[in-house]
Amino acid sequence: MRFLFSVLSISILASCTSKNAAPEQQGDDKSVIKITKQQSKSLGIDTVKEVYGQKELTLTGKVTVDQDKVTSVFPIASGNVVKVNVSLGDKVHKGEVLALLRSSEVNTTQSQYEMALSDLKLAKKNLDNSEELYKSNYYSQNQVLSAQNDYKKAQSNVNMLKQQLKIYGANPEENDAVYKILAPIDGYIVDKNISENMQVRADNGTDLFMVSYMNTVWVVADVYESDLSRVHTDDPVEITTIAYPDKVFDGKIQKINTLLDPTSKTLKVRIVLDNSEGLLKPDMFASIKVHSQKQQQYISIPTKALVFENNKYEVVVAKSDTTFEKRIVKILRSDGDITYLISGVSPGERIVTDGSLIVAFDEE
Repeated sequence: MRFLFSVLSISILASCTSKNAAPEQQGDDKSVIKITKQQSKSLGIDTVKEVYGQKELTLTGKVTVDQDKVTSVFPIASGNVVKVNVSLGDKVHKGEVLALLRSSEVNTTQSQYEMALSDLKLAKKNLDNSEELYKSNYYSQNQVLSAQNDYKKAQSNVNMLKQQLKIYGANPEENDAVYKILAPIDGYIVDKNISENMQVRADNGTDLFMVSYMNTVWVVADVYESDLSRVHTDDPVEITTIAYPDKVFDGKIQKINTLLDPTSKTLKVRIVLDNSEGLLKPDMFASIKVHSQKQQQYISIPTKALVFENNKYEVVVAKSDTTFEKRIVKILRSDGDITYLISGVSPGERIVTDGSLIVAFDEE
């Protein structure tokens, strides 16, 4: 059977045959140990400190597109998909043709445009004739005004249909029934719900593409209910990813959602990050270290003062030069040579840092 003891405890065990060397037990969490002054000279002693600093919390999350910079592309005409020019992740520019549809609605509009052009030419001819006849006193002023109104109506109808064809991305000069779906902004294709030979309906309500500006991205993290008091808007954060473990992305918490997920008991927090280098991609895993802006009070001890025994962390407290007490402590976190405690010791108490190294031996 294997036991773990400190060197200090071994000193006690070595002199355990003397009456005044036996440890005195005081409750479950404390054990008083007496040693000689000579034995105490080999010990290193330090003082428990009270420090102030920013409280840290580590969260997990993922990279998402900046929803404030996302544009959905919906069909404004029904038709059959002839060609799709882009794939997920492709970079596109404003006005670039994303897909082509063969549409009867576009064909109808193109036919109406041709008829409107003919009507405009006829209205123009009638207006010119009316003005000439008016000069010769064959037409009245009212007849000229009527011809002018007909011309304006024909011109307005041509402009309306031409604008409609422009929205369709169709060529007004050709009756080819082609509807061009154009990129509304510069960005990347982050969602795609279209394929060739697919029938598209304008009243379906499903977007065909989502185009996102990627110079900024969101990192969305989950905060458990028990940690809500430790997270605040504008708290600075440091973010690392699996793809770039040595690179730290600095940001701050922009928004904390108000609704708790009933299943996971978490809230979503959002961090906006600059992504001008294009390193961060949607759905990348992210580790987020939150630094609270509020100063917190901590109990700190040297990490080497900790003794792990019976699945618990302990420290040895010096009550005097020859009297020591083992105490169970609860750890908040360790940061290299310094460990921060939740409970177990108080600021100002002296603890053993050297001489309480763990020693293992076997007892049969």
